[in-house]
Amino acid sequence: MPYFPLFIDITDSACAIIGGGHIAERRAKTLLEFGARPAIIAPELSSALQALAREGLVSLKKREYAGSEDIQGALLVCAATNDHELNVRIARDARKAGIPVNVADAPALCTFFFPALVRRGELVAGITTSGSCPALASRLRRGLEAAWPADWDKALEELAGQRRHLIEGGDTEHKQKMLTELIDTFLGERN
Repeated sequence: MPYFPLFIDITDSACAIIGGGHIAERRAKTLLEFGARPAIIAPELSSALQALAREGLVSLKKREYAGSEDIQGALLVCAATNDHELNVRIARDARKAGIPVNVADAPALCTFFFPALVRRGELVAGITTSGSCPALASRLRRGLEAAWPADWDKALEELAGQRRHLIEGGDTEHKQKMLTELIDTFLGERN
């Protein structure tokens, strides 16, 4: 069964990442990009995670995972250790606490996936294969990145401003027609 795509606001939300390697690093950077407050729990850390901690971008507990108390209050949990049994324990603790969990390289243990992301400001696309073939999602992401011009963030801001102006007056049918024309023009100028 495919996973339901859900976009949520994680700004200022605590997110627990257990593990200190490259996967944990990627998870932390992605969460930071969307305004989360990652908390890393690992006895050893990649140099990039150490740098993020020095900059105050992530909090750090340089030790082994102690149990469910380490994930208490987290919006999301990411298990990214090299120890399968520990990842299973983290996933079980998160599920028991009702916290969505992602386990690196173990789709059956996940309640959510990190999608392959394409972002242009507020325009965000996430692609997943529900864990069945992440390399395909990555390849599709590269195609979207090539197709979506880098300036779409600015263009979207402009469209949003015009949309706000349209919403203020006129009948619904007229507003929808005008908005459709604006979007057609926007896409036509860039394709």
